[in-house]
Amino acid sequence: MSEKNDNIKFLSAISYIFVLFIVGHFAVEKDNPDLRFHKYQGGVLFGVFSVLYILDWIIILLLSFSSAFQTMLGFVLTSAITLAYILLMVFGIRAALRFEQKQLPFIGFFAVRLREMYDNKTR
Repeated sequence: MSEKNDNIKFLSAISYIFVLFIVGHFAVEKDNPDLRFHKYQGGVLFGVFSVLYILDWIIILLLSFSSAFQTMLGFVLTSAITLAYILLMVFGIRAALRFEQKQLPFIGFFAVRLREMYDNKTR
């Protein structure tokens, strides 16, 4: 039983690291409530920050007329997005390693709604 808990803990923790939430969808324990919570939250985290990075890239391209302003704003935006992503990733990994289902700020609400929508469609 301990080996299974360690596997769920590991899969839950890596769900927050970039696209590794996909690993939880193919795991044997994919129906475990803790793993399901963390893999959905990791997926929403990845999706939201992917969109933010794309918007950051578009803003930097649109500001290409002023290289000094573009460089400063690009650095500040990219740094802020990266810092927020890393902080939320650490919070999620920490909760997963403690077997806690804590919603991440700004992200957790959407992950819960997404999981509920998916559960209602599969029933």
